[in-house]
Amino acid sequence: MHILGFNRVELVVREDEIEKAVEQFNEVFGLKLPKPHPIQNAPVLSATDFDGHIELVAPVDGQGGFAAKLERGPGQIGPLVWEIADIDEARAWLAEHNYNIVFEYDSRAGNSDEQAHAVHQLILDPAQWFGFNVTLMRRYN
Repeated sequence: MHILGFNRVELVVREDEIEKAVEQFNEVFGLKLPKPHPIQNAPVLSATDFDGHIELVAPVDGQGGFAAKLERGPGQIGPLVWEIADIDEARAWLAEHNYNIVFEYDSRAGNSDEQAHAVHQLILDPAQWFGFNVTLMRRYN
């Protein structure tokens, strides 16, 4: 499996904070986070700056896995994302080495905001990664 490098960290904020967080991270760190957009078929708002190696995410209506993270308190770390060269090669390598994929996400099948990013992600089993949420991602743009 060919790892291209670390892509980004996802920071989890409340739904009522995400727009302010985008504004503040852009202002202070010179990032280019866009206006948060919903993720199709998931209770999540997302704003990603790939060049800045960061994504801000927020659970919508207190639902989903990110809401569970925020129950621990503010300022939660979401997935750590590494970029890969080939999604099929990575999937095969993971299976051969007994690493579990718990979810697969292809933004090209999502709404227009998601399609603009054109990414395919393999979300790995946190139980095999010392409790960390690890994601492997292939970008198509």
